[in-house]
Amino acid sequence: MLRNYLLTAWRNLKRHKVFSLINILGLAIGMAACLLIFRYVRDELNYDQFHEKADRIYRVTVRLKTAGSDDGIAAAGIDVGPSLKQDYPEIVEAVRFKSVPVATVKKGNQLFNEKDIYRVDNRVFEVFSYPMRMGNPATALAKPNSVVLTERLAKKYFGKENALGKLLQLDGQPHLVTGILRDLPSNTDLKFTALLSLKTTRAEEEDWLDPSYYTFLLFRSKRQAESFHGKLIQFDKQHYLSRIRALGINFRIEHRIQPLTQVHFSEGLHDDTPKGNRSYLAVFSLTAVFILLVACINYVNLFMAQSTRRHKEVGIRKVVGASKKQLLTQFIGESTLLTIVSTGLALTLVQLINPAFNRFTEKTFTLLAVPGWDIIGGIGIVVCLALVTGSYPAWYLSSVEPVSALKGKRALSGKPLLRELLVVLQFTISATLMVGTLVVYWQMDYLRTKNLGFSKEQTLVVGIPGDELVRQKMPALKNQLLQNSRVRKVSIGPAPAGFYGKASFVKERNGQKTDQFVNFNTIDEDYLDLLRVNVVAGRNFSAAIPTDRTNAVIVNEAFVKWMGWKQAVGQKFSNEPGITQQVIGVVSDFHYTSLHNRIEPILLYYNTDNPVNLLVSIRPDDLEVVRSAWETLIPNRPFEYSFLDAAFDGQYQREEKMRILFTWFSALTILIAGLGLFGLTSFATVQRTKEIGVRKVLGASATSLFFLLSKDFVRLVLLANLIAWPLAWFGANHWLRDFAYRINLDWWIFLAAAGLLIFVALL
Repeated sequence: MLRNYLLTAWRNLKRHKVFSLINILGLAIGMAACLLIFRYVRDELNYDQFHEKADRIYRVTVRLKTAGSDDGIAAAGIDVGPSLKQDYPEIVEAVRFKSVPVATVKKGNQLFNEKDIYRVDNRVFEVFSYPMRMGNPATALAKPNSVVLTERLAKKYFGKENALGKLLQLDGQPHLVTGILRDLPSNTDLKFTALLSLKTTRAEEEDWLDPSYYTFLLFRSKRQAESFHGKLIQFDKQHYLSRIRALGINFRIEHRIQPLTQVHFSEGLHDDTPKGNRSYLAVFSLTAVFILLVACINYVNLFMAQSTRRHKEVGIRKVVGASKKQLLTQFIGESTLLTIVSTGLALTLVQLINPAFNRFTEKTFTLLAVPGWDIIGGIGIVVCLALVTGSYPAWYLSSVEPVSALKGKRALSGKPLLRELLVVLQFTISATLMVGTLVVYWQMDYLRTKNLGFSKEQTLVVGIPGDELVRQKMPALKNQLLQNSRVRKVSIGPAPAGFYGKASFVKERNGQKTDQFVNFNTIDEDYLDLLRVNVVAGRNFSAAIPTDRTNAVIVNEAFVKWMGWKQAVGQKFSNEPGITQQVIGVVSDFHYTSLHNRIEPILLYYNTDNPVNLLVSIRPDDLEVVRSAWETLIPNRPFEYSFLDAAFDGQYQREEKMRILFTWFSALTILIAGLGLFGLTSFATVQRTKEIGVRKVLGASATSLFFLLSKDFVRLVLLANLIAWPLAWFGANHWLRDFAYRINLDWWIFLAAAGLLIFVALL
């Protein structure tokens, strides 16, 4: 019996090749997209859970509070971790990570800049389960100038040789390779390529108030960690209250802890690592379900549309004694066979797409590395799909009366309401995704083209290493570059792409004083001219005026408005004990952070002692001018650069990825829905062959016949759009709330999506 069912199912697949192909392709594309999306979502939700003690590891963050502001920072001061461990026995271990912004590695005569390197406490491997391939975890970082490399970095500098015990030149100092780690999984928040011993750093040179150490605590139990907040309040009073008062600064420090497994989604903290977004994951998951749902609707619709052709088969089977249960088994078996074929094609598609998907998402997925429970779950989903897609058509056909079937009566007489509802549902999903795609596209275009208040084009950005000898050569490099006629301007300062500091500030307005934190940056006399930032009042800094370096400040228009000044130039204030600052100029508001945030007040000081970047206004084809000058004056540091426009646009990398993904999601959904609509239209055309022939004899034109056959489907697509528009408006408006500067949800966006879908329906 089973062999007969399978043979009949296979024959039906071959007999109706077009419909079978549409169903198989639709299901396969939907399943492949679903698999890729859910793997990505699961990977994001499992960040750092590979650590054996993940549930007992917590990160320390700090909040700096005044009467008028509250700022969170992802890192803590140098002594926070050791002090907490010493004071509280429930803390087993405290480990600190100190970022090395850029490390120069010398291998032979070649120089390389390496990022993602941290100095750490030597007991790091007792807290985190980083897999050590070679070396002793207990002693690997116990001595100064020791380094543990990942496999990737070890291979880069030592090839196939055993790197353990060899020396590596880092920032001009020899470091002994004491361990080799396996490359980290992609779903870890603190990514690194090498770990240096924190003992190499001279702690006495560190500022206890500088929150620059990612600090992690290992508790004896999760319960003790969850009840630790009250003790942190006491810890802050005991260790920091008197020290802050002694400095004459009016703000509070509050330390907090957060579970390691939640760090990846903790947004809103300064100096943090790149974060995930739960809202995006929810959207992606919902989209995956939508794509699969559209594919399942296709199957049901096409099966129902073909049911007329199978009425006689059902009638004959019933006449010869087939029961309803046997008919149900047959048709669900056909659905299962089609689902299995679709699954095989879906897995093939995933395998083909996987390398490109990994590059795009920066993940390391492999089809073979699938946990056993996932395989069982996948089999369960395939079975459920077969039952879901096959149950209603099977029930419907098995309920046909034998006499009606043998007489050839149509099952789908009149208006097939269920089929129309399913088409509407398909295109409602497609329209919602299409509107979302258009909104994301135009918002990204708006971010790229909005006037930022400064010029970001043709500006080269060269990172300045934290080496004092290199910093001392910056004035000479600047002068040498300015002697070249192809260089318009040179500045030593920050790059306006999210870089700024926080300074304590006493705001006095209407006779009332409040303690605040205000943003600040240090620049030189050419910074504003290079970026074409307008000085709207007063003057720019001047190297010829010594007091500009000591007590002069330039503010933006937002700062003037914040202070309530009518005349800003000449105003004086004190933000440090004994130091009075005088406003010498006001600049027009410019976006020194991303457009997620409104322009905030900022103080600009004249200081080039600790430069972050060298900015050069130059055409891209004149790049060699800067490279040559750099390599002449700073031969022991590699020349690496970026362009300011690319650096600024890089702040929207997450949104850009969402735009690309949404474009693909929408395209897939429309493709699947379009395939289904093509199948239904083809079937309707076959069913109305006689009617079409009569109309042609009576003189009907090809255009009138086209509109006759397509008007019902166009009506359904229009109805789907009307249903989708409120849903799309709500979702798009929710996403746009993350931006301080955003597009308007104009009516033409919705009409454009509707027009595109109608065009697809008419193809």
